[in-house]
Amino acid sequence: MVLAASAKAQLPKGFYAWWGSPVVQDLNLSDEQKKQIRLTVKEYRPHLTELRAEVERADGDLEYQFNQQPVDTRKANDAIDRLAAARADLTRTLSQMSLKLRAVLSQQQWQELQRRRPVKSAAPLQQPEEPTGKK
Repeated sequence: MVLAASAKAQLPKGFYAWWGSPVVQDLNLSDEQKKQIRLTVKEYRPHLTELRAEVERADGDLEYQFNQQPVDTRKANDAIDRLAAARADLTRTLSQMSLKLRAVLSQQQWQELQRRRPVKSAAPLQQPEEPTGKK
């Protein structure tokens, strides 16, 4: 399942949803590595979904506050703080997942992933998908 989010969470450098892409076929992952990757993605998916929803709620609240006439600066600043905190939580969790996935890979596999990393764009964030090659 792909969940587009309008949140612009800063992903860690080198992070992209490689586990569900064709690049996996070229990494020569062992069965144990595939299993660890699947379990990690499965472990993080529910929390990432919650965090993305929180970013969306905070973003909506901020937009609502900005559209008020007159603007209540205290409420708007509170909304800004909630949005910044929600984005920080999402970035932290994505980074932690990335670290856990990185730990599964050898240096050579990691370097291959970096070599094949897509060019960074302003595309929306994607919900982690199940890795290919499920058993």
